[in-house]
Amino acid sequence: MQAGRSALITVLAAVTALSGCGVVEGMTGNKSEVCAETQQAFTDFGTKLKSLPSTDNAAWGQAAGDFAATLDGLAAEADDQKLGQTLKDLAASWREASPALGQTGDVARLTALLRDQPARLGEACG
Repeated sequence: MQAGRSALITVLAAVTALSGCGVVEGMTGNKSEVCAETQQAFTDFGTKLKSLPSTDNAAWGQAAGDFAATLDGLAAEADDQKLGQTLKDLAASWREASPALGQTGDVARLTALLRDQPARLGEACG
C-alpha cells in the first residue's frame, strides 16, 4: 500500500501542470478563468494528498470525495458547455473512486485518474 501511494505521489507531481489551461486570445465567457481555477484545484488536491498519512484510507477517500465536489462546483460555474460537461465527468470519476480508496486503500483507480484526467481537461480548455 505504501509503495502504491508513493508511486501515486510521483504521478501526481508529473500531472499538476495541466496542459491546455492557459489563456487563449479571443476566448469568451469564463472558460479561461474556470480552467485556471481547475488547474489550481488539481494542484491543491496534490498538496492535500501529499499531506495525508499513507495508512489513513478514510482520509484518502474523503479527499477524493471532496475533490469531486470541487470539480462539480467548477462545472456549475463554467459558461462553456464542453468544459462544464468535462468537469462533471471528471467529478463523477472521483466520486466512483472514493469509496474503494476509503475502504481498501486501493490507489490504482486514483493513479489512473491522475494520469488521464489532465489530458481530458486540457482538451476542454484548449
